[in-house]
Amino acid sequence: MKKIIVGLLVCLCFLGGCGKKAESFMDISWTRETEADTENIFFGSDGSFRYSCGCGNPVNDADLCEGYTYDEEKALIKLNCMETTEDTVTEIRVVSFDADTLELDFDGEIRRFHK
Repeated sequence: MKKIIVGLLVCLCFLGGCGKKAESFMDISWTRETEADTENIFFGSDGSFRYSCGCGNPVNDADLCEGYTYDEEKALIKLNCMETTEDTVTEIRVVSFDADTLELDFDGEIRRFHK
């Protein structure tokens, strides 16, 4: 009887999502510590986008970008920017994400963010 109960609990754990991967990186404020400052990035499910340092200044001219689109199949974020500068990255590849970590590729530079 104990084996059956244990087996059912294990099945429920798998079906219920124990250790379940995060379904989305959106609507979460992500933070990254750098040598100089703290960076905060946010991708809203409504297409809103913010990327700033701890002091509030935009990172990589992110204030020029009004929003984004996400291609889940390609794991590619495309920023919608009014204009660009040499520091503006308009395509960001999602390397990986889970419930606690978001890893993004900014034109070859991997940046790891945490909740």
